[in-house]
Amino acid sequence: MTSNRNGSLFYFGERILLSCSGLETEPHSHYAVSILFSLTKPFEIILKDGGKEVHSGVLIPPNFYHTLIARDSEMIVLQLDPRSDDYSSLKANFSGEKAHSLSESYLEKLKPSCERLMTGDLDCKSAENLFYQILESLGGSRQRKEKTNMDSRMTKAADLIKTNLPHSIPVSRLAKEVDLSKDRLMHLFKENFGLPLRQYLLWLRLHEAAKMLQSGGNLTEASHAAGFSDQAHLSRTFKKMFGVQPSRFLGQGNKIKVCFCSPHS
Repeated sequence: MTSNRNGSLFYFGERILLSCSGLETEPHSHYAVSILFSLTKPFEIILKDGGKEVHSGVLIPPNFYHTLIARDSEMIVLQLDPRSDDYSSLKANFSGEKAHSLSESYLEKLKPSCERLMTGDLDCKSAENLFYQILESLGGSRQRKEKTNMDSRMTKAADLIKTNLPHSIPVSRLAKEVDLSKDRLMHLFKENFGLPLRQYLLWLRLHEAAKMLQSGGNLTEASHAAGFSDQAHLSRTFKKMFGVQPSRFLGQGNKIKVCFCSPHS
């Protein structure tokens, strides 16, 4: 085993597994569900109203505005799409719009693998196994479950948005394609996906940028390929959604092990 503890970032499309130390963010919210554990000292979550919570583990629901202060902690972070089968298997235990505190006991049997994630000794397959082992420890399941009911027009709208990437499809055209007024489309989209349509588009563009980085492109190339005007636009969007600059994990000279892996779901 190597002696470094710089951490690792594994990207599986709609799923992310991260380990790092000294993680701090600015106030932010994002579409993803986040599961965070500390391997060392507890960390703080600062809420929108200024209140503070101290956790050793926490599940943060989508679009939950918060600040993370974990400067003295070695963190394990999972992020997953709230519309995914992965999250649907957890909803029975973790519903609502609040942050759910998690006991350290959830990770007790997985500590050796988490340590290997911290030291950069996992590959894509073992990292994905760890991702699902953590979900299973929380009561989740790898088994594919029937998706929650969604308006078929919103499913079509989302597919059209993805098909047109990296370009934006005008809202007026999108509304016409699904036979709705613009106002009704915007309302139903937020109701079904939990965030505004334009924010969903930015979320998808961040994933497109990640794919470009996977193929060997730099941040500037990834920015243009994903439809951002420039690297600064990508950085602003990333920071707004995650509370940190992309260079925190993807910059040149960064010591964190970064792996873009093919999803197996």
